[in-house]
Amino acid sequence: MSREPESQIESLLKLAGERDQPSAEALERARAAAMLSWRRGLDQQGRERARPRSRPIFALAIAAGIAAVVASSWLWNASRSTLDVARVAALQGQARLDSGRDISIATILRSGEVLSTGGGRVALAVGDALSLRLDRDTRLRFDDTGQVTLLEGALYVDSGGLNARTALRILTPAGAVRHVGTQFQVRVTAQNTRVQVREGRVVLLRDGGASVDLGAGDSADVSGGQIRVEHEQPSHGALWEWVAATAPGFDIENRPLSELLAWLAREHGWQLLYADAATQARVQDIRLHGSMPGHDAGAMLERASLITGMPLALDEGVLRVGKGP
Repeated sequence: MSREPESQIESLLKLAGERDQPSAEALERARAAAMLSWRRGLDQQGRERARPRSRPIFALAIAAGIAAVVASSWLWNASRSTLDVARVAALQGQARLDSGRDISIATILRSGEVLSTGGGRVALAVGDALSLRLDRDTRLRFDDTGQVTLLEGALYVDSGGLNARTALRILTPAGAVRHVGTQFQVRVTAQNTRVQVREGRVVLLRDGGASVDLGAGDSADVSGGQIRVEHEQPSHGALWEWVAATAPGFDIENRPLSELLAWLAREHGWQLLYADAATQARVQDIRLHGSMPGHDAGAMLERASLITGMPLALDEGVLRVGKGP
């Protein structure tokens, strides 16, 4: 019984006979197809292995492109962020900008630039009425529309009066100087920072110390962390004459004599005193024509008195107009 299934299988195989063998041509085609399939498999594996390496390179290319776009965008925005901060109103001698741009009357100064006067002097107009004067051997950096840094030398500020709206903050080694409608000068040397007020008020915000409020006639010297404040300092004289010498000229054509006298008094720190109300009214009616010589105050007063017939006399910082008592 146990041999019956085996004998049946043998009988079936005998009935089937021998299997047909493929021809030589068929065998060659089979071998070629197998070889082609094998090579395709190798190529596929190679691509699979290469793909992870190409992805970082592609990613780096994208990152580089993005960085280039960001950099160009930053440079474009940086160029746009440069602001016009001041205009040259008067120039004596030579001065230069660290940016390499030429400087002349009406040159517009931009934020970030440093103006060096060397042996010259410069007057600047800022905003509506603010006037800045730079003495010889002065270096001033324009940080923004409302802030400058006095690196060395002397800077004079005339805000145009107590109602002036243009704010200004001056950074110095002694701290920040902020004006409240005034005339004042700041001088910075290697050892000392000096603030002197001619008119109005100035606040000195000391680094790490209490603020100092200075009024007309006050001066503050800061050196080595120590401060010395003095009162009743003169508003005219040798310490201020460089300021008047740097001022833009005054056009007298068809202007009343009263405006010229007021301008001279303000530029030199004089007190203007009329003999009486009638004299003041007459001075306001007198119109001027022509031109005035340079910045020589004495010569200007002499010529104004000569062509108008109005007595003008300067006495210890007081400009007297009219005969008076």
